[in-house]
Amino acid sequence: MNGLPFKEVFDAVAKSQRILVVGDGKPDGDSLGSSSAFYMWLKREGKDTALFCVAPIPKNFLFLDGINDQTNDPLIFDQPWDMVITFDTGSLKHCGILDMLPRIPTKPIIVDVDHHATNELFGSMNLVDTKASSTCEMVYRFFEANNVLLDHRMATSLLTGLCTDTGHFSNSATNPKAMEAASTCFASGARHMDILKNLVRNKSVDSLKIWGKALERLRHVPEYDMAITWFKAEDLEGPGSDEAVEGISNFLSSACSGADTMLVLREKSDGLVKGSIRSMNRDISRLAQQLGGGGHKRASGFAIKGKIAVTDGIPRIVPN
Repeated sequence: MNGLPFKEVFDAVAKSQRILVVGDGKPDGDSLGSSSAFYMWLKREGKDTALFCVAPIPKNFLFLDGINDQTNDPLIFDQPWDMVITFDTGSLKHCGILDMLPRIPTKPIIVDVDHHATNELFGSMNLVDTKASSTCEMVYRFFEANNVLLDHRMATSLLTGLCTDTGHFSNSATNPKAMEAASTCFASGARHMDILKNLVRNKSVDSLKIWGKALERLRHVPEYDMAITWFKAEDLEGPGSDEAVEGISNFLSSACSGADTMLVLREKSDGLVKGSIRSMNRDISRLAQQLGGGGHKRASGFAIKGKIAVTDGIPRIVPN
């Protein structure tokens, strides 16, 4: 188990009665899957527990069991927690609780469960492996090390994160442990069809028309071994347009040959340009970090003040 303190964390959980589970500040399949799976296990163990995230739940993840218990009410930090355990976040700031932790009247144990290369190892105990496919893989390994049996609800949550972070087992994050974990989740009754229905086969005709704009604009930049496309703010003015572009960088990265790296730029209404980067072989997390963002070695993102200007079919970010 690479020397990680799986047993020590298990023992600390056993000794703690009140445990706050915290997902990343930008919730996705891995953060929601890992945190909800652990939350449901804690409830099964009779722990007094709550599930927190500073951001609302994206509606396409409402199929996850227990996720409707999640709160974004900061008053939850006024309670005397024995342990705070975070999932899929590189720092307390990134998950949005850095300024909230001091409100807890006790001195809780902080446990950090993650796989990001940019993780700051901020916990009293850290279950962090940057070679893991996903944080859901880390939770699976924790359960495996401590002989915790999965039920169909926990298995569905874990399979969700495994699927989203590996591009449904198509990108370079896929590893033997991820495949083993997925197999165990299937055997434990994971609802794979719910995952496909809500996360893959979930694009409306209008959403696919928006994707069509990205395909039409797609350009290859050979000197950087990169393909790039973009959305202007006016492309995303309709209801639901912002959600419609989620997942396009993963799709293009898995479908586009001839370029190692995929970059999707998107103008936001708040004056920021959001960049989503995917790569087959490069460590792009450091680039994203230099631009004020972060993420995984093969999947990262950033946001910069500015707007998109296009010259000879190639977009660049310029000041507002």
